[in-house]
Amino acid sequence: MERVYLRVKGIIKKDGKYLLVKRWVDDRIPDPFVWEFVDAEVNFGEAPDEAVLRAIHDLLSVDGQIDQIVYTWSHMVGDSQCVGIAYLCNIDEADEANIALDEDYGEWEWVEREKFQEYIDNKYVMDDLEGVVL
Repeated sequence: MERVYLRVKGIIKKDGKYLLVKRWVDDRIPDPFVWEFVDAEVNFGEAPDEAVLRAIHDLLSVDGQIDQIVYTWSHMVGDSQCVGIAYLCNIDEADEANIALDEDYGEWEWVEREKFQEYIDNKYVMDDLEGVVL
């Protein structure tokens, strides 16, 4: 069955660093966590801008602001097509102390772009970031 779905990614930037979160994926594998940006599927009837702000709030328990759209992507996942919009976002510095991760996330860290490859294992994400100005 053919299916197209929309995802959003919130790339949160502060002082030249980017917020990565460690998400649990599967406890049947040796390292059940992966590092990634905040992301979420867009719900039916929801605007993508609203979805990325919802994802930031749901995953981090703080409010985010959108700065700009930085890139889009499209990947085939089996017989489904994932189309996405990546947003450059920020959170108020005062809110950083209030970050409380959703239960599926283990930790968060501010990371310099030059160190993304040390954290992010997803080839699609790394390929998408190639040449993108953040």
